Amino acid sequence: MATDPLAQAAVFSGQAPSLHNSQPWHWVHAGETLDLRLEPRRVLPITDPDARLAVLSCGAALHHARVHLAATGRAIEVNRMPDDDDPDLLAHIVLGAEAPVDHDAARLEKQASRRRTDRRAPPGSPLDRHLVRTIQQAVIGQGAGLAVLLPSQVFALAEAAEAARNVEAEDPGWQVEVAGWVGSHHPEGTGIPSSALPDDPYLLTAPARALRRAGAELITETHHHAAYFTVLYSADDDRFGWLLAGEGLSAGWLTAAVLRVGVLPLSIVTEVARSRDTIRRLLDWDGYPHLVLRLTTGTTGDLPPATPRLRSTDYITYL
Repeated sequence: MATDPLAQAAVFSGQAPSLHNSQPWHWVHAGETLDLRLEPRRVLPITDPDARLAVLSCGAALHHARVHLAATGRAIEVNRMPDDDDPDLLAHIVLGAEAPVDHDAARLEKQASRRRTDRRAPPGSPLDRHLVRTIQQAVIGQGAGLAVLLPSQVFALAEAAEAARNVEAEDPGWQVEVAGWVGSHHPEGTGIPSSALPDDPYLLTAPARALRRAGAELITETHHHAAYFTVLYSADDDRFGWLLAGEGLSAGWLTAAVLRVGVLPLSIVTEVARSRDTIRRLLDWDGYPHLVLRLTTGTTGDLPPATPRLRSTDYITYL
């Protein structure tokens, strides 16, 4: 399997980002085809009861696989949600002929191993808005969207975050579930270790407070922002839309890595349906929000340690 392009793409996809590093994808490799399936055992049933963020995470893995194949000069055909009777079958890939190397994809591929969640407190140096627009375009190119929030909208987002936090804080099952994925104890090869938690504890324990503070900072900064808050969204609120949003997340995040822009996803703001509705209402959107992404000037120093990863044999089945 070492030289099989589809097998290599599936292995490469294991570097994709996912909710609490749960890596909820499973690939089935059969000759000239590769199927992407949702792995129910790595879906968080309380945090993510509809598997919305799990499917989004699988979309990120799908985009990683596509990037690898394009970067290595292989044409493919991708059919998303190919079977109405099998909703866990998210994509079917058919290998095509050799093709010219896609140099844009090759640039993204090189960044996959360098991509990190930037959990530092925002640095003081301003982030060029043109870089943010470039990341937006990468997301749009995958059929999703990335909205840049105004300071007033960041305050609206804080209201949604506070509502979500209150709902989840009252659910002991949610607390137990998150503790099983974040911190000292998590499944082998997955989860977020304590060393990778944010420098700013309010981003996890009181995101509304962190967002209100960020909104105030955006107002005082006026033109040169050290951080931009954005919302990843899709046009449709179904598995097809969630999958495209994940592909957009991967494209935007890898593009950010090329541009040396730091990315911090905040899922708690959109984990509760009422908070998602609040975001749509307050921001007057037709789209469906999935993730808040904080964009900052990235670090040029040593990379933080990578989060754990599953062995490829844990998420690839060869037929």
